[in-house]
Amino acid sequence: MAKSGFNFNVKVKMNKTSKIIKDHGLDKNGKVTAHLRNTADRLMTPFVPGGAGGMLAKLKTYPNNYSIKYTSPYAHYQYTGKLMLAKNGSSWAKKGEKKYYTSRRLKYHTSGTGDHWDKMMMQRRGKELAKDVENYAKTGG
Repeated sequence: MAKSGFNFNVKVKMNKTSKIIKDHGLDKNGKVTAHLRNTADRLMTPFVPGGAGGMLAKLKTYPNNYSIKYTSPYAHYQYTGKLMLAKNGSSWAKKGEKKYYTSRRLKYHTSGTGDHWDKMMMQRRGKELAKDVENYAKTGG
């Protein structure tokens, strides 16, 4: 059997995973992460109590590329979906007065909205969110 006269070595150099992730905008400060947050926000808004036109959906900030912070004083209350009462049994409390959660669920009057609206959106539109972000990442943003 004849031997070929070719001998060669191949070296493969790869960047660290963290650099690859950052270079593709997939890190926590990346453009794909910001796109995910913005798309999730858009898809989630119709599920927020009061709907897209309500104050709860409008009163929010984006502290970073991966977070949405609802800033309404009643945002947490609406998100948990549990009735809170003051010591005197009223759902209204004086400024600074502590309230406690009850086991009674809140009733939402805007159709299709409710507590844990992020989970509701993922259940109903999560595949759409994933596909949108995948397309964004594939095209380089």
